[in-house]
Parts: sequence; structure tokens; C-alpha cells
Amino acid sequence: MAKVINCECGFVARGDTDDEVVEVIQGHMATDHPELLSSVDRQDLYGWIQQT
Repeated sequence: MAKVINCECGFVARGDTDDEVVEVIQGHMATDHPELLSSVDRQDLYGWIQQT
């Protein structure tokens, strides 16, 4: 099953593992929402993962 995190801007991060999808969303946040990187930690992101 694929893993996804849906960003409120509409971007969908996808990966085969929890770590992959967290890496993708962190990259997206770094380029599109850099102000959020300091307020959202990796454990928060794991909590946002959904399975498709």
C-alpha cells in the first residue's frame, strides 16, 4: 500500500514507506512552506501519514 500526506495547499506527497513519504513532504515544505519547518517536527509528520 502506498503512503501519502496531503498538504493543505493541495500537494500530495507519496511514498512506499513512512520514511519515504516524510522525506517527500519535508522537501516540499522546504521549498514551498519554509516557515513551517521550524514548527513541525518529523514525529508530527509521521502522524499525518495515510495509507491508500
